[in-house]
Amino acid sequence: MVKVSPRFKVQPKRVPGFTVLIGKGVLVSLAVSLICILFLSLASMATDSLVLEDYLQYIMVAVTMISIFLGGAYAAQRAGSAGLIIGMAVGVIYVLISLAIGIEATPETLSLWILGNKILAGLAAGALGGLVGVNL
Repeated sequence: MVKVSPRFKVQPKRVPGFTVLIGKGVLVSLAVSLICILFLSLASMATDSLVLEDYLQYIMVAVTMISIFLGGAYAAQRAGSAGLIIGMAVGVIYVLISLAIGIEATPETLSLWILGNKILAGLAAGALGGLVGVNL
């Protein structure tokens, strides 16, 4: 009978559940957004440039997409597989949280067209981040 030495008994790396990884990805996305918003608010207060205010809406869309991308990449990298699904879930949850905050903060109505565009953009950014994160 042959004995197997202990060095060949390698335990596989333990990966937390998908829900935990998605939650961490959403938290990373929210943290990146908050840091960027703080930086933009400081830049807006420090300068009297109207250029920043003119393009603030477009800058915030870019911050949102980058945040979702980074959150999806972070969660998918930790998972090591199923990056597309994890990234898309991070994107949808982030968009739903931001919409809930936006509905409470402003009295504007939300149309179905705007809702669909935001969810599709969140899905796309999260999917791309998830695909990149798996390959990192």
